[in-house]
Amino acid sequence: MTSLQARLSAGLILALALLMVLAVALGGYSLRQLAENFVAGRLEHDLETLLAALDFDDTGQPRLAANQIGASFHQPYSGHYYRIEAPGGALSSRSLWDTELALPPLAPDRVTRRFVTGPQDQHLLLVGRAFRVRDQPVAIAVTEDFTPVRQGIQRILLEFILVALLLFAALLLLQRRIVRHGLTPLEHIRQDLPRLARGEIAQLPADAPDEVRPLVAELNRLLALLDQRQRRARHALGNLAHAVKTPLTALAQLAEHPLPPDDSAGWQALRQQIQQIRALTERELKRARIAGGGAPGQRVLLEREVADLIETLRRIHRDRKLRIEVQIPLSSTFPCDRDDLLELLGNLLDNACQWAVAVVRLTAGVTRQGLCLRVEDDGPGCPPEQMELLRQRGTRIDESRAGHGLGLAIAGDIVRQYGGALRLDRSAALGGLLAEAVLPSPSDGQPGVSTHQT
Repeated sequence: MTSLQARLSAGLILALALLMVLAVALGGYSLRQLAENFVAGRLEHDLETLLAALDFDDTGQPRLAANQIGASFHQPYSGHYYRIEAPGGALSSRSLWDTELALPPLAPDRVTRRFVTGPQDQHLLLVGRAFRVRDQPVAIAVTEDFTPVRQGIQRILLEFILVALLLFAALLLLQRRIVRHGLTPLEHIRQDLPRLARGEIAQLPADAPDEVRPLVAELNRLLALLDQRQRRARHALGNLAHAVKTPLTALAQLAEHPLPPDDSAGWQALRQQIQQIRALTERELKRARIAGGGAPGQRVLLEREVADLIETLRRIHRDRKLRIEVQIPLSSTFPCDRDDLLELLGNLLDNACQWAVAVVRLTAGVTRQGLCLRVEDDGPGCPPEQMELLRQRGTRIDESRAGHGLGLAIAGDIVRQYGGALRLDRSAALGGLLAEAVLPSPSDGQPGVSTHQT
């Protein structure tokens, strides 16, 4: 069963059915107890009447005053019977005719109430008690046929069940309408999904019920993330196309006007253009290896991801003896997209590795305000008057040369998408460029710091 409406309807139907069964059971029990208490109260009154009319003759035989005995005790098999037992003899009502009524054990301190089988299989309610009359122990019990009362209760319960069934059917219709009305916002979301796929809307409406609002918010966040990635991919493709445009133009001109074999300068220019295209291609493949793959929308374990990234950079720059120093919080996580974080760190670290002489340093700090990433190198740095140019996309798009340019522009885009800030300055410790990225996000604690070198 995959339908929420079917699940809710099944649950409500089961709950209503159990409620109806419980209502019928409790109603029947309550009616029976009420009727039994009513009949028992009347029998206790008859018991007190018999006790008041009881007397003994000279031989100790019990006797009753005839004018105090009700007519129902004289009608044969009327269901109204009495039985009196004393040491001097026993008395039974005329209504018993020639049938004996066995008495259960009776206590002097309380009234005994129970159901017994009487003449002609009558269902009798018996009320009895033991007394002492004129210092003689006496047991008195009276009964009444409970069959008419039981039949009346059954008729009432049958009528109650019929009314309950009608009410059950009405409640089913009502709950069906309530469930449909309650699931209307979900139906609206389902209708918006095809519109989202067709590009008619950019995101799902945020005015969703509280139960599904986190899901809608997460979907909208992922949509925004995918849109940001798409824009970055378009920028990267545009930059790459712009970068290879000049070499391809030169190659086209050389193809239209073939060079003579003895033109060493022309062949040297041709080799430079080919080498530039190859360098651009390798640069993009390097960035792809740095970013890797990951699931969006998860918390990133910084220590593990940074270690993998440093290992990748070490392989990429294996022809240079660079020492990459890393200071990261132990066992700390940061709530952001893994690919975004790796692309941000990859651009900053790769840029530092391109310009560093021997040392690149990464420092990461997690606080309640967010994540702070500091990347420094011991390279020549950048003049203060050109710092702002490093943030501008396309200012230096020639990626065949190592330098501060497109990578820092991409890093700035990622930081801005998270509402953070990217600061460029000269490193006071190493003397090269300092790139500090701050991503705002809540943090759960103050982790320790681990320092290692590679």
